Amino acid sequence: MQVLLLVVLALTSVVYALPKRDGRVVGGSPAPIEMYPFMASMQVSWSGGAHNHGCGGTLITRTAILSAAHCFYRNLIASNWRARVGSAALMTGGTPIPVSRLILHHNFNPTMMTSNIAMIRLTTAATLSNTIKIARIAGPNYALPDNLRNFGGLSNELRHVDVRIVNHALCTDRYADLKSQPGFEYIPPVWPDNVCTGLLNIGGQDACSGDLGGPVVHQGDIVIGVSDWAFTCGDPYYPRVNVRVSSYIQWISQNAS
Repeated sequence: MQVLLLVVLALTSVVYALPKRDGRVVGGSPAPIEMYPFMASMQVSWSGGAHNHGCGGTLITRTAILSAAHCFYRNLIASNWRARVGSAALMTGGTPIPVSRLILHHNFNPTMMTSNIAMIRLTTAATLSNTIKIARIAGPNYALPDNLRNFGGLSNELRHVDVRIVNHALCTDRYADLKSQPGFEYIPPVWPDNVCTGLLNIGGQDACSGDLGGPVVHQGDIVIGVSDWAFTCGDPYYPRVNVRVSSYIQWISQNAS
């Protein structure tokens, strides 16, 4: 089932949002697109077929969407992609806009998950409305406290559930320990430019497998992260890992226009 996922950090109105390809809801309740009008579903067509949801994204200018590089590196033909904006549903409503250019960060490595960030340029400018709006980008000194509450979820509609910001050092240590165990050598490191989210030692609410590209947003429309990867959905011990956008302000500014 194709789904749209959104996670909102509630205590100070933080949002972690992303559409999702498959899986089931891990907690959550519906949210209208008017609450998160910067959400985009990045949709891909393989071999000229119908478009299907691939990953999430955030509208940051009328012609640019911020997402994850991992979503696009296997299909770098821009004309195969489109963005659907202005709808809480994946395949209906809103406005589908063709893509003109895919820009992956030059340091992106799909194995090590370094610099997992991408800029998607649109062929035409999105028409802003109450369901289509532009998110803001957190600056280089933007900070978030540990244990900040979030909400999120996944379905054919936009949803949200309760998760939190996890201490970076703790997140790093837990994944380093996992990587050191036999059979888990493939686990990438947690990098200094990552921010971790989850319900630590509780679990049960989260984004799920295959989620990439959606935003972590503070105060309603300030993007502080891009969904990157996780060990398992809603794991109580291993948090979700996201790219911290404040580490990429110059790159984002250069490639968004």
